Amino acid sequence: MLRITKNIDTLESKTSGIDTIESCMDLQHFKSYSKNISYRYNSRGFRDYEWPKDLSEVIWCVGDSFTVGIGQPFEETWPYLLEKKSGKRCLNLGEDGCSNDTIALRAQEIFKLFNPKLIVIMWSYLHRRRVGDKDIHYDEKDFGDEKDIINFSKNYKIVNDLPIPIINTTIPNIVPKINAEKSLKYFLEKVTGIVVTDLTPVEQIDWARDYHHFDIKTSHNITDYIYQRIKDIS
Repeated sequence: MLRITKNIDTLESKTSGIDTIESCMDLQHFKSYSKNISYRYNSRGFRDYEWPKDLSEVIWCVGDSFTVGIGQPFEETWPYLLEKKSGKRCLNLGEDGCSNDTIALRAQEIFKLFNPKLIVIMWSYLHRRRVGDKDIHYDEKDFGDEKDIINFSKNYKIVNDLPIPIINTTIPNIVPKINAEKSLKYFLEKVTGIVVTDLTPVEQIDWARDYHHFDIKTSHNITDYIYQRIKDIS
């Protein structure tokens, strides 16, 4: 769980995922994006520097492509900015296409292997599932808003029952299609009875090169929020 095999042999690439001229959401925006982007991966296949030998004080940042920073320079990703703001090494364990099932498994493995002081999670789309050992966009055998909420609540509870500090936030537009004006907190309480006080979603105010993921202004905003949460629990 703590490595992405497909990236290990790809030391550097200029594109990734939908951050290509063929797959981007807005061709004109892609062409006019002026910042240089390079995807470099460490020996574990994550878009990050090599992990330090001493992992006792690091902050573990877990999520999907919004944590990877698809469509934006590495130095503008939220884990990188959090490291600069907090003064602590922040490990980027983002994975493009990652489901919440995998995010929960990854957090559990971090806890089991490294006795972490803090994990920050940016939860992904509810309709993604882990089937076997692969993440898929949705599972046709177990699909629908209510089942998505129930599956998410399972993962959320597993992670937040770990006896360590967890900071939760979510990617933009995570709320089910049934009512975009209602929050994820609302649906969790309505469907499962779980009451949460965090799960603050990212409010997207700018767009990365692929015109789907967020860019530097949104990265700064979510970093400020996470850093304030870190100070609150310290």
